[in-house]
Amino acid sequence: MGLAGGITPHPRAVIFDLDRCLIDARNAWRFCVEESIAASVGERVDASPLVEEYHTRPWHDALSILTQPGNAARCAGLCDIMFARSAMKKLLVHEGVGMALDSLRSELIELGAISRLPHSVAIKQVQSTGLDRFLAVVATTPANERWDPGARASQCLAFLEAEAGRAAFVSGDRWDREETRRAGLQPYAAAWAAAAETDEDPIPAPGDVVSRLLRDWVGRERGG
Repeated sequence: MGLAGGITPHPRAVIFDLDRCLIDARNAWRFCVEESIAASVGERVDASPLVEEYHTRPWHDALSILTQPGNAARCAGLCDIMFARSAMKKLLVHEGVGMALDSLRSELIELGAISRLPHSVAIKQVQSTGLDRFLAVVATTPANERWDPGARASQCLAFLEAEAGRAAFVSGDRWDREETRRAGLQPYAAAWAAAAETDEDPIPAPGDVVSRLLRDWVGRERGG
């Protein structure tokens, strides 16, 4: 029997990096940067050359390049507001994610996600992109606490009533994967993720997640 009650051995739960693996925020990031400068300074800029390198970094990093240093802080505040409101409609889901999550659910695997964003913003993103159809839980960092992917993944597993040894974590961030490994989960590198840092043998695309997990979990059971 599989670990979640199915015929094929598989993890009981899979936790995803919401911000990097599931949601593609590049269009929303560009919208916020360009519109904040237009609203605050009255200038039109093109932020597209900075998207790939800067969209996972603090707003100030890109704003300090595109506008005068004295304007960057004010624009960053506007970016936060826009990202939680008007930019929501600019969010996309990485290609193939919906089908991958649906396939995981069909294997009776519970799904959760962790996010660096405030809880209210993360929930809005999940709802606006339709990911709430698949995710049973989203764990976010409490105010004034540092980002701790291991703790957030453990929070998801507690809600799902799943053991860490029977769970996988999918992320493009190498440090996040190591932290969740310390928490007992089996991490996987996502090659499609934003700013992906991949190790040897990453999962190439969302459509490959299910086959990779099923293959590995068969091996884990045989080896155990």
